[in-house]
Amino acid sequence: MKTLPDALISSHGGLLEERRRPDFREVFGILSRQSDAVSTAVTHVRLTTVDLTAEELAPIGSFRVLVAELSALRLDSEARAMRSDPRRAKNVNLLLDMMEADRLEVRSAPLGGWSPDYTVFSRHGLARSVLTGFHWFERPYPHRGPALASLHSGEAARVALQRFDELWDDAHDVGPALWSILARAVDRAAAGREGTL
Repeated sequence: MKTLPDALISSHGGLLEERRRPDFREVFGILSRQSDAVSTAVTHVRLTTVDLTAEELAPIGSFRVLVAELSALRLDSEARAMRSDPRRAKNVNLLLDMMEADRLEVRSAPLGGWSPDYTVFSRHGLARSVLTGFHWFERPYPHRGPALASLHSGEAARVALQRFDELWDDAHDVGPALWSILARAVDRAAAGREGTL
């Protein structure tokens, strides 16, 4: 199993950028495999860029996603686009499976106002690390950059989780709406396949 360089996991933090490895995507995957709970606060959700694997998500019993902005029309469009892309179609089913198993929860806090986006990785009830900054999974990064993030551990992770929990408690559940959008995308894709037989 891959591990992170010591410079990235010091309590003072380590900088990630899109041109170097490990980059945000790789670090997120490594930390996910070492965690049983993940708490993510992101301003926007872009389903089409999420490419976490079943292996990376397998140890996670609780994945909480807090979003500031959520557009049903945009999510519906992105879910349909994912279903039509063979590389990403499995991610729709993975998200649905996690939601149905109560392993993935999504809430919206339009007045939350956090900055920057951040994710806290926990194990056995203890916040171990926090990844802050621009959350982008897709490679290559489509802009000139830079896309910066930083990784911190110890007290920084504990503070970030405490602040996340405060936001989470005041947010409202949008999981059923998201599940419905993803399920419709799967149904449409299945109907399209049947129509071509």
